[in-house]
Amino acid sequence: MSRTEPLQIVVAGAGHASMLALDTLGAPPPGSAVTLVSRGEAAHYSGMVPGWIEGLYRPDELVVPLAPFTAARGITLVAAEIAGADGTRLHLADGRDLPYDVLVVNAGSETARPGPLAHPAVIPAKPFGELVDGLAPRLDTAGSFAVVGAGAAGAEIALALATRRPRAAVTLIDRSPALLPAHPPAFAGRVGRALGRRGVTVRLGTEVMDVADGRIALRDGTVAADTILAVTGPAPPRWLAVTPFARTPDGFLGVDAQMRSLSHPNVLAVGDVATRPDDPRPKAGVFSVRSGPALAAALRALAAGEPLEPVRLQRRALILLATGDRSAIGTRNGLVAEGRWVWRLKDHLDRQFMARLTRLPNP
Repeated sequence: MSRTEPLQIVVAGAGHASMLALDTLGAPPPGSAVTLVSRGEAAHYSGMVPGWIEGLYRPDELVVPLAPFTAARGITLVAAEIAGADGTRLHLADGRDLPYDVLVVNAGSETARPGPLAHPAVIPAKPFGELVDGLAPRLDTAGSFAVVGAGAAGAEIALALATRRPRAAVTLIDRSPALLPAHPPAFAGRVGRALGRRGVTVRLGTEVMDVADGRIALRDGTVAADTILAVTGPAPPRWLAVTPFARTPDGFLGVDAQMRSLSHPNVLAVGDVATRPDDPRPKAGVFSVRSGPALAAALRALAAGEPLEPVRLQRRALILLATGDRSAIGTRNGLVAEGRWVWRLKDHLDRQFMARLTRLPNP
């Protein structure tokens, strides 16, 4: 039977995948209506946050204003915190319910903050809006910074802080005994040397025991830290616990090859918020970006009543890590390169991404 009412598509979260999918579509697929739910009026782009920290980008260059984005594409925008969901409705923190036929979850992840890192003085790396708002008033005043989490994101943030504030003490801390253990040794080695050139103190193989009074107590000493940032890996959005959707042991939404929830086929999940148990990918923005075109195709198919195609994402992504003063290190498929030309490539790709999402389509 043909539908007499539009297919109600509710998109929970203005993540990279959902924004690219909505831009690719240009307008809701025929026979559908789309509502985008976001906690704020703008979507932050993660790739340019270290450049903003260093002072290369203005705050407005990091964000996509959602009101003009949605209005130009015939999408309804709802700015609200999400409180949970059931099989047919998305629950908002202000008490409203949004009914849906199809729910797309692209709400990203939060920063895992175990033990003392849950202290209110600690600024989480995600959501990015909290990082920007928490760090902005301290960028030029704090005498010392501690970045907990020595993965690629933590190292890049530490390098940006040290470049902007060369006289401030910057310490990078991780419980792992190795820097960037998930990346090629040649890449990790270059990043380590860049940290040394910037004067960043690296404390590996230790653990944060306490946070108080402008310092961090480690298992093997104390570090001065007027400002503390947690870049300690992803945790699922808390509202996922208030849903009936299947979750994997890591707490994220379990999905199949078509991006569908393992328990609710009318629910799609992409980006950091999703885990595909049979073919997992790292929780990294590049994979969310790659999911955008596939999500657009899936929404077209659902609106037309057609089956969804499997999604195949690449296993190895290009990683570009800025090291300060318009230089960067890049790696893919085991190859590593470094220099100003690598930063220019990163800057070009970042600006191209933002230009696409901030331009308004022709009426």
